[in-house]
Amino acid sequence: MMSDEVNTLLLPYQLNYSLWQVMFVIREKGGCTSIEMAEYLNVSKPSIAKRVHALTALNVLIHVETEDKRQKKLILSPQGEDLFKQCSVEIDHFEKALISQFLPNDIQQSVSIFNRIIQTLECAKLGEDHAK
Repeated sequence: MMSDEVNTLLLPYQLNYSLWQVMFVIREKGGCTSIEMAEYLNVSKPSIAKRVHALTALNVLIHVETEDKRQKKLILSPQGEDLFKQCSVEIDHFEKALISQFLPNDIQQSVSIFNRIIQTLECAKLGEDHAK
């Protein structure tokens, strides 16, 4: 349901939740390759390729060379940066409206629990990666 609401917010910008995820990851990481993005979002490389193609068609992404000539790093274009800022404001307002009914202490406790769950999952994944 959350992604449906975000899709509705992003529709006027010709975006959807999955395209927003790509923009968000690129912005958070200061740029990354498609492979890094697929791993981070835990989705297939062809899925990322489709999203990158759509965002490139919207002039939101720029491909830059890396040391490995087989891979290109993706960064947000100036237009992509502007679009990211506009959409961030909309999404932030939406999220604030959702949590406004909760007490600050309850929110902080929930954030703490989610962070511990993420840490547990990351440790489990590291253990799996080392076992391979």
